[in-house]
Amino acid sequence: MKKKIRGHGFRLTGLILGIVGATVSVTAIVFAALGAHQARLCKHCGKGETFR
Repeated sequence: MKKKIRGHGFRLTGLILGIVGATVSVTAIVFAALGAHQARLCKHCGKGETFR
């Protein structure tokens, strides 16, 4: 007879939330880097304030 493992649901939920959290944080870092790059490009472009 197998012993029932306690806390299996909490471990599974923690694993799923950890994966989702890691994905969201990586996506946020990528978007922040792209935004900073675009802001830097716009700062040096010839259009200046008329672009906005």
